Amino acid sequence: MNIIKKITSFALVAVLAMSGCADLDVSNTNAPDQSRALAEPEDVESLIKSTFLTWWQGTHTTGGSFNPGVMADAHTCSWGNYGMRELSSEPRAAANNSPAWNYADALEQPWYSWYGAISAAKDGLTAIAAGQEGGKTFLADADSDTRAKVFANFIMGISNGMVAIYYDKGFLVTEDTDFSQEISTVSYDELMSGAIAILNQVISDCNANASVALPQGWLQIDNLTLGDLGKIAHSFIARFEAGVGRTRQERDTADWASIKSHASQGAPMAPVGDGDYWWSRTQYYTGSSRSWGRADYKMIGPADTGTGYANWLGDGSAATVAGRKAYTMETDDARITGALDADGNQTQGLYMVNEYRTRYISSRGTYHQTYYALNKLRTYAVDQGLVGPMHDITQTEMDLLQAEAALRSGDAAGAATFINMTRVGNGALTAAAAADGIGSVSDAANALDGGSLWAKYKYEKILEDIFYHPYTTYASRRGWGDLVPGTPTMLAIPGKELEILLLDNYTFGGQDAIGNSGTAGKIRNNGFRSRGFNIEWEKMTPLNKADLH
Repeated sequence: MNIIKKITSFALVAVLAMSGCADLDVSNTNAPDQSRALAEPEDVESLIKSTFLTWWQGTHTTGGSFNPGVMADAHTCSWGNYGMRELSSEPRAAANNSPAWNYADALEQPWYSWYGAISAAKDGLTAIAAGQEGGKTFLADADSDTRAKVFANFIMGISNGMVAIYYDKGFLVTEDTDFSQEISTVSYDELMSGAIAILNQVISDCNANASVALPQGWLQIDNLTLGDLGKIAHSFIARFEAGVGRTRQERDTADWASIKSHASQGAPMAPVGDGDYWWSRTQYYTGSSRSWGRADYKMIGPADTGTGYANWLGDGSAATVAGRKAYTMETDDARITGALDADGNQTQGLYMVNEYRTRYISSRGTYHQTYYALNKLRTYAVDQGLVGPMHDITQTEMDLLQAEAALRSGDAAGAATFINMTRVGNGALTAAAAADGIGSVSDAANALDGGSLWAKYKYEKILEDIFYHPYTTYASRRGWGDLVPGTPTMLAIPGKELEILLLDNYTFGGQDAIGNSGTAGKIRNNGFRSRGFNIEWEKMTPLNKADLH
């Protein structure tokens, strides 16, 4: 699969219109000439500064950001929006990769946003290199040149990495990519290797220029330096190395010593929202609406001290799944419930509340229904009005990756220490201990005292990660081999893009494709259209040129 990029300034149009991509083999007569569009240093700096917002919106504000959570059965939602119903219903169906599907944009938007960010960063780097010919400084001073170049490469690293997390292949674009030559797609593992190589160089450059300040508007975080950005790059590498595997075997064979090292050097990342361009769709909708923010029993059920969860799971047969109904758990986890009130009802827990009702339509599958609404993000969504911190990388995510590294190296005591940071600190549960036994990655999540360390770890990882970075829980359950059979383990290149490239459509997932490398048959013609409920409240506001400055 080869492409030639004929319009090198296409990325500028992509960022401004929020609809571009790096791999069209067509001439765009509306595209500005790059030498004019990026003639002034301040234009180049503004373009590079804007790339993180493009990445953020592709990751957090597209409708597709909901799908990884429901495919992982952590968040549950049977509304049709963004394809959530079809991608999480059982038996699992293949991802509909037809561009005629009602929710096709949910599968397309991440791809186009991440490549929009990559291509804009690439254009900025090209402009800086041209402006530095003859040993000149292009921007205001040498530190400004360094900051812009390092930041642009950071964006290329995290954007290539996200394509590798979610899609089966993509175009690896680096600072040195020559768009006058053919560019071929590479597999997700090769794409991830390239992304991590970029980020490792970013870390080296950040350490060499650690004191250079990073203005607040670049990452929407105050008081950062390139030294701080290097720590965030460590976090991304740890996440990417752990999360890229599509199977249990692939996650097993990841370099866990490297993951542990990067996680231990990593730092959180929580841009501050402005309620306009800087916001998180998953964190807002699930925090403000109990119709959207509901906890799947497969996330919280492992903390049930009674027989309710075991009965709900049943034998996993189609009849059992169809017969699942919402119920009230018995649990000691303070994140799920507080003390019982005078009427014997559960009170609000740290992360959720038992409503003693469901909000989903029974005809769409009672297995989607749950009594438990998530309040984990209500502070950001309601109390702070979308202008508070939006957590993407948390210290807990890094700590729990170190817990998994400890489990895989046989360090039971070390794993228990990391697990207890949230198990005891947030859940007020009995401390895990080395005596629990390490167990195996094949152990089902289990928060109860008799569970293995692996079982306790899985429960903590799912409950603590959900709704911060939208893809982390999906990537974890995928790599542990814990997704419902037939769940797509990745997406194909979007059907719209395949049509542009004159390539056959293909897709992944589906109950009928189990055993066939996860690949469903090719979709022909127009596929099918959904009549799902449309209860979306807000539309993403497109970026315009004035907002780049």
